[in-house]
Amino acid sequence: MKNLVIDLGNTLLKLFIFENGAVINSSIANDYKNLLKQIESAIKIHSPKKAIISSVRSDDVSILSVLDKKVKRIIKMSPNLEFPINIHYKTKSTLGQDRLAAVCGASVFWPGKNILVIDSGTAITYDILIDGKEYLGGTISPGISTRFKSLHTFTGKLPLLSINKDLNADYGTTTDEAIILGVQNGIFHEVNGIIREFSSKYHDLGVVFTGGDSFFFEKLIKNRIFAEPNLTAFGLNKILEIND
Repeated sequence: MKNLVIDLGNTLLKLFIFENGAVINSSIANDYKNLLKQIESAIKIHSPKKAIISSVRSDDVSILSVLDKKVKRIIKMSPNLEFPINIHYKTKSTLGQDRLAAVCGASVFWPGKNILVIDSGTAITYDILIDGKEYLGGTISPGISTRFKSLHTFTGKLPLLSINKDLNADYGTTTDEAIILGVQNGIFHEVNGIIREFSSKYHDLGVVFTGGDSFFFEKLIKNRIFAEPNLTAFGLNKILEIND
């Protein structure tokens, strides 16, 4: 049986077709018009029986209208569903759907393990999962693009810049270099510091990077540190399966 997973993020709109726990088709849209076309095409080709929608937005009515009468069971991600993990977060109603889905995805890939999930996009979130089933909580900090935009928006003259993976130094000799290195080095120190802190507290901790900016952390990928760009989608598919 095939499942349709729709993940609506702050920047990208993603669609996945799962079969037997594996992704057999996926696509990305930059706007709703293209996403709706992709959904209609996926339904026509794959005939999924179930679908789940996760959104950090509030405008998913048009998607529901496309799915209605074409997909047998439709679930909207919410804190009232059943989950494959125990949630210790005190304010479930404010817990980001993407954060929760990513942690559920980690439980699929690394059952029984201690995992730190680092999701890098508009924000960088750090979430801790213990024994593959106990979600304790996490932290939220500004993402890479958000930091660049903040420096440009809240100062008078600093330009709007972006990631430059080829720039690797302790300091810059131009204002552009100083901004880029300030953002990039600051994030590396933040990430490494959090990994060290959690590793000292939780035995044999694994770390997984996900999200649109996870490519930026490639040089951190080593033993017990992994990258899974579709972690959220795997979590959503698992949630869909157990809420059948």
